Amino acid sequence: MKITKELAECVGLWLAEGDNKTEREITFTNNCLELILFFHANMDQLYCGKNKPRLYVYSSTPRILITNLNGLIIRNYSDSRARKTYYIYRLANVQFVKEWKLTVNEVKLSPDYYPEVLRGLFAGEGNVKHDLKNNNSRHLRIASGVRNEFIEKLLCFFDIPLKFDSKKRVYWIHGRSLEKLNSIDIASLHPEKEAKFRRMINSVKEKHYSPHEFRTLILKELNSFKTTKQLAKFFKKSEIYTLEVLSTLKKERTISNVKTKNGSFWAKKHIIEHHHEVEEFEILHNLNKHGSLSRTESVIGMARKVIASRLLRYQKEGLVSYIPSKRSWKLTEKGKIIVGVDESGSEF
Repeated sequence: MKITKELAECVGLWLAEGDNKTEREITFTNNCLELILFFHANMDQLYCGKNKPRLYVYSSTPRILITNLNGLIIRNYSDSRARKTYYIYRLANVQFVKEWKLTVNEVKLSPDYYPEVLRGLFAGEGNVKHDLKNNNSRHLRIASGVRNEFIEKLLCFFDIPLKFDSKKRVYWIHGRSLEKLNSIDIASLHPEKEAKFRRMINSVKEKHYSPHEFRTLILKELNSFKTTKQLAKFFKKSEIYTLEVLSTLKKERTISNVKTKNGSFWAKKHIIEHHHEVEEFEILHNLNKHGSLSRTESVIGMARKVIASRLLRYQKEGLVSYIPSKRSWKLTEKGKIIVGVDESGSEF
């Protein structure tokens, strides 16, 4: 099975609401018809067997709700206990179940798909807890009968503190962790949960920090590249105030920034310096290897204007020299030492 982001989301849905014990069929239960159809659409792209998938519709009244839907065999039933109509999707095929479970295990071992898996899990077993009268009461919950090793692995991957309530049988998520989950669109699969989550996130007012506290918190986040907008959104501060603090830290030589075609990024000074060293080696190495500025541009994926500006800086540092007659650049002896070029012109 070819793994896609949509398929990884279905893995999350199935882990939350599927029957992982049966060997004969794939089942998925939910009261959101949009999720059922999303799951069916992805199964339909993978499954080539003869057995048609079935959809069992349960409601509190014995009336027929659905008779035909996207090629599914429909069965309508009454369930007096059902406060809301719910659906059970079933696809019976022993061989396909084996292939599906292998794919599930593969996805569970692939961190690249963890945002999608967690989205699926939340759509199935998550809910939004927001007290409109008390804006400080803002939580997400993921239901689990007992502590779940894989759920905890996902939460740790996103650096979210583990808070499991054994009495209510849920994982609680709140505070700054909500912004981390907002960044991966945690509730986007489920329309109702998405609406509640958006309302909760949009209700947040600008948070107040002391100047020293805000500086300290920003520095902790700058162990990796961040934009002003990302930092402002994460700390719930205005971009103008965030930029003022960043500019002050830059003047103090604590942090620096680098401009790319994707925007301006901030990080601690030693991280920026390392970035420049790697960038310098890449440009000099490819310039020595290909000799052509256009070829260097295509290989390292950097805009010609940016490379040209870097070369002017390297020229001042004595690493390259410009040959007007050929309209080209070449490495100086100092530049060759950085790249590791011997007397024959080969790199070692």
